[in-house]
Amino acid sequence: LEGLPILDMVAEDEHQRFKEFLSKYDESTDETVEIRCVRDDETEFAAAMQFTRASIDGEACTQVLIRDQAVSEEVIHELEELKTMDPASGLYNRQAFLGQVEQAIADLQDEQDSGALLYVEIDKYDAVKTHMGIENIDAIVASVGKIIKDTADSEDFAARFGENSYTVLTREVALDKNLAKAQRLLEALNSIIEAGNKSMEITASIGLAAITSKVKSPYELLARADDACSKARENGGNKVEEYKDPEKEAEAAAAQNDLKWVELLKNALENNLFKLAFQPAIALNDSEDQIYEVLLRLYNENKEEIPPADFLPAAEKTGMINLIDRWVIGRALHMLAEKQKENSDISLIIKLSGSAYTDEGLLPWLYKQSKTLQVEPTRMIFEVTADDAAGHISQVDKFTKTLKKMRCRVVLSKFGLADDPFRIFKTIAADIIKVSPELTRRVASDTAVLEQLTEMVQKAKDLEKPIMAPHVESAEGMAFIFQCGFDFAQGNFLQEPDVVMSFDFGDSEKSVHSGQVAI
Repeated sequence: LEGLPILDMVAEDEHQRFKEFLSKYDESTDETVEIRCVRDDETEFAAAMQFTRASIDGEACTQVLIRDQAVSEEVIHELEELKTMDPASGLYNRQAFLGQVEQAIADLQDEQDSGALLYVEIDKYDAVKTHMGIENIDAIVASVGKIIKDTADSEDFAARFGENSYTVLTREVALDKNLAKAQRLLEALNSIIEAGNKSMEITASIGLAAITSKVKSPYELLARADDACSKARENGGNKVEEYKDPEKEAEAAAAQNDLKWVELLKNALENNLFKLAFQPAIALNDSEDQIYEVLLRLYNENKEEIPPADFLPAAEKTGMINLIDRWVIGRALHMLAEKQKENSDISLIIKLSGSAYTDEGLLPWLYKQSKTLQVEPTRMIFEVTADDAAGHISQVDKFTKTLKKMRCRVVLSKFGLADDPFRIFKTIAADIIKVSPELTRRVASDTAVLEQLTEMVQKAKDLEKPIMAPHVESAEGMAFIFQCGFDFAQGNFLQEPDVVMSFDFGDSEKSVHSGQVAI
């Protein structure tokens, strides 16, 4: 429907009544008009046009939903609800939650009552996962989701925000009542969870941040609530901490750190301070694949590089990682389009953040971008980590299957650290395996790791899945990687990342098959 005048969708004899409705419509309210609409085959149907307030990338707009009144309203409600739900926890998903927070902030700007945000994390979550087992992750998430849903008030909006982060938006404005609400939730989460034949006592840490006139975006509010949650963990966990306004509390200086990152990342996106670098994955067999991995670089205004380990955790916590994901993918697609014009066979491995799987609009956007740029889908290889796959099994399963339908490829990275790593292939549709850097770094010095990798390579070949060794940093390490039988190798010993894709894969292949390594 993009670009189609809305009047063209209304039956001709209803035009005057529809124009009168539009002339009286107040954009600050939600309204519905019942009217006859027309399909592209000129048949008419009774419709309900619902006009609601909405926003796209922070810009206010009006959303119009046209519903055939012959379709069951109950079915429509169910479908709309499914799009906003996190299937593992039974709570709302990240995108739906961000929309609710944005509306709450807007309400406060309009001098209406607003509320507060509760940011919840299970204490010592890695220990919980280790004890309960990866196969029980979904059961753990479901148990936590049920506790939160049963404890929150009916008017609260509860969501699963990340692998181990849950959020509750309350429209209660009284601080004492919100602290009491957080305390009730804390006590409810201090419980024993059961999954399979295992059980374990858990506790949680909760950060509380009020929506004030100083909060201008959902990311700022999340940064505040997450900072308070971090303090609760640092103080031993099983606590509620309230975010303190830095102007009123001198000790709240640490909270400024996340807010600083929000501003820095916003500035980087607006002023093109992000850059891409490319590192080749070199074939050690007869493969004709010419693959580069896309690496993200960030520079400050003094042109000093900021390590990804510094800014990516902040981007994840504040929700800005979704915008960065799209920037990286968009730039990578443009590079692929340029290479295709040069008749190049280059493919790119594009890393996805753990938040990508809850971004409902990402795959439709990716499909549209790839069609617009005419990028061959098989040249796009999206990287999913084994940790993300284990922590978001249902979402990653759905996400990767959709990528495969689009004819993109999937690489599963940080592979091999689980007790039975190949079990993940029962649910995750991956084409290429990339083992964990922890294993390739130790292959030259640890006989057990050499045996483990040799066995892993053989299992991968049995499954007809190419397997890659990353972070090869020495000639000795490269010799052992070659001995194991890997299909691809990658690392600074072979080729350091560069802002241009200039590696000669033809010379590399000759060197590898003659028993030498090209540097």
